[in-house]
Amino acid sequence: MQVSSIPLERKIGMLIMAPLYESYLDDLMGRFYCGSLLSWGGEFGDTSPDNIPEFCDLMNRVQELSQKHRGMPAWIHGWPHQSIAGRQQGWLERAAANDTDPDRVEHAAQLVGRRWRTLGVHNIPEPTLNVPMYDTGILPETATSPDAETVRRYGTAFNRGILAGNCGTMPQHFPAHGATPLDSHDSHPVVDMTIDELWPDHLRPYQECFDDGCTTICTAHLTLTALDPDNIATTSRAVLTDFLKGTMGFKGIAIADAVEMKGFQKDGSIAEMVVEAVRAGCDSICTVCIDNVEILFNSLLDAAQSGEIPGGRLDDAVERNLRFMHWLGIQNGTQVDAKTARETLRELDTTPEAKLLR
Repeated sequence: MQVSSIPLERKIGMLIMAPLYESYLDDLMGRFYCGSLLSWGGEFGDTSPDNIPEFCDLMNRVQELSQKHRGMPAWIHGWPHQSIAGRQQGWLERAAANDTDPDRVEHAAQLVGRRWRTLGVHNIPEPTLNVPMYDTGILPETATSPDAETVRRYGTAFNRGILAGNCGTMPQHFPAHGATPLDSHDSHPVVDMTIDELWPDHLRPYQECFDDGCTTICTAHLTLTALDPDNIATTSRAVLTDFLKGTMGFKGIAIADAVEMKGFQKDGSIAEMVVEAVRAGCDSICTVCIDNVEILFNSLLDAAQSGEIPGGRLDDAVERNLRFMHWLGIQNGTQVDAKTARETLRELDTTPEAKLLR
């Protein structure tokens, strides 16, 4: 599909990652043309059936509605319900703590990637590459390890394995959210270190993931003074376009972390900041509140129509999403079969590396 053939409203929708609520699917696909949907396994009220047939049916309904209203598939970000996920939360942290061979971790991650794809999920919100310098930082319980070299070894092994399973990855939170004592969920963090200081522990793992083909990243709602003392990374062209996509050569989709977080709203409302995020280099905008989907859509559409968001910037974001779908092999549509999924998952669960996931 050529970017030039896509109507403006559908280009805007492609940039929106909305929570997967089954009762809102007609609006998400038919009014707002959302390019991706977020599944948290039901942890945040999203719709996530706890059995294979119903989960596959839901994924197929999403794709049917997407084809009907958007003329193309949507990609699913997140994970299925824990009962069918085939891996326990924190398995990578346990593997790192036990000094498990990273090659085994890579093979185990490949099983996760294959499982996700079999169930109709396309991108996993991991690995976490934050190296926690403070106990009060963002989500310390999800840190792979407090040791930078361990984070690098296991984070990159995880990234390679998931990609080998033909599933996308999203290292987080770029850049260097571990290097601040504040959490962007409820604060306005600042990282006041030079790039040379950050590179060995906080940025090198990202570079290695990029070099291995990482498909997406999650932006951090923090200020990195070394690159842009005036804007958070999510709304900074210096961070996202010049450094991430320029210096580091990232070719994938830059996903803005949830717009409901306090850090994102440091300099303005959600409606204002989402425009700045896309202008700066974000290619997908995550919202966890269904009521904000319309706000995002209307604000971005108005900005695109007025020229506040340049046409070239919008088309670049759309093209990155299209390339990801092509990499996934879903550009012409995608359906999943519950019987095949059950058989494949049973096979994956019998492999030796599957024990690492439990």
